[in-house]
Amino acid sequence: MFRATRQWFGSDRARHSVRLFFFELVVVTLGVLIAQWVQGLAQDRTARSHMENERVRARHELERVHMVADEWIAAVPCLDRRMTEIMSGRLPQEPGPLVRPSFPNEVYSPPDDEALFLVERHYGPREKSVLMGLTTNVGNARTVTAKIVDNWGQFALIDPANGPVTAADRAQARVAAADIKAQLRSASIIYDDERQRLRTIGVGVSDDEAGGFGPARSCAAIWKSGRLDPPLTMR
Repeated sequence: MFRATRQWFGSDRARHSVRLFFFELVVVTLGVLIAQWVQGLAQDRTARSHMENERVRARHELERVHMVADEWIAAVPCLDRRMTEIMSGRLPQEPGPLVRPSFPNEVYSPPDDEALFLVERHYGPREKSVLMGLTTNVGNARTVTAKIVDNWGQFALIDPANGPVTAADRAQARVAAADIKAQLRSASIIYDDERQRLRTIGVGVSDDEAGGFGPARSCAAIWKSGRLDPPLTMR
């Protein structure tokens, strides 16, 4: 039996079977490798498409962030001057000098981690850093805005429409105005940093949601419109 087996393996039929076996093995292996390669390409395309969509969305949101930064930078001197007037007791005679103008807010969420990884690969570490880091800026800006709003509410104490104004009322309003001045300084730093960083990656200014409004060109436009971003016709 052993001799017969050796004879069979040495025969042409056996050699043909072995060659056929290895051929089929190579074909199957190549088929598996090709399938994995095609699947990998599809996954790469899906991931790249997701990254591009996330990048476009983030940059579009940052155009609005850039607009809001410009609006705040233009308005800070006017708000600071109003705080000086409140602290010195030299309020203007125009109606409603204590009324707070509405503040534009920033809304931004960065791309997810997978998209940021591909952003760095295809667009460089600077863009990844800005897209990721602006989240901190926007969060800090919201905190500053909230503090300004809270302190501005203290000015109801010195509004004659609410009754007699005492020395204690004026002292409390003065402290609130001083704190707003400090917050405005923080706002200037935050928004200026935002603008500089956005310019480094070529993010411009756009506001599809509030077209027709923009940074004030005069303090009077802010107080007359009641907005930090007065209508373009009033700037």
